[in-house]
Amino acid sequence: MTKEKKERTPAQKAAQFQPGETGNPKGRTPVHPDVKEAAKAYTIPMLEVLVDVALRGKNETSRVNAAVAVWNRAWGAPKQSVDVDVTHKQDWSALLNALDAHNAAKALTTPDQPLVIEGQLIEEKSE
Repeated sequence: MTKEKKERTPAQKAAQFQPGETGNPKGRTPVHPDVKEAAKAYTIPMLEVLVDVALRGKNETSRVNAAVAVWNRAWGAPKQSVDVDVTHKQDWSALLNALDAHNAAKALTTPDQPLVIEGQLIEEKSE
């Protein structure tokens, strides 16, 4: 059974997010510190509940989930390995050379020239 894709109305198309837009530009709202502290007050009782479910839970899934939660809190979650293969499809040398040229053009001196300090000589008055 396949779902047919309904055509969106012009009003729906206008209301949808445009490329580069987001519905939450500032990101997720942080949890208030008081809420975190209140939750921490229940750490021991909740751990006891997890242990109780792990040992006496009615079904196997809840017992396993509770056991994993207790284990991860005690010993930390197991390390996960990730294989990453990065290939760059663009030659970055031209961009880096252009940046070097741009930075050299902005600089007052080049590395092989000494720094020059301009000033005016003030002679001492003899008495």
